[in-house]
Amino acid sequence: MTIDEKLMMGILNRERQALSDLYDRYHRILWHIARQADSDSSVCEQLVAQVFHTVWNEPRNFMQNRKLLAQLIDCCHSHSAKSTIKICS
Repeated sequence: MTIDEKLMMGILNRERQALSDLYDRYHRILWHIARQADSDSSVCEQLVAQVFHTVWNEPRNFMQNRKLLAQLIDCCHSHSAKSTIKICS
């Protein structure tokens, strides 16, 4: 079992430490992805927080056969697109 799989199993079992460890592992990468979508630091913080909130609330969606990082990046892009739509509306 990979580190990512162990962390996701922990999150599935509602272990907050697993979410914290996942955050520590990937938040910098997601921050850079968010920064490409918006240069506002507060918006980037919100996007990254939304990704990890989604992981916590929907862990099974992140336990597919794809690499976890790819799924996290897709989630960040998805939240970014939704934020852009809300700002433009």
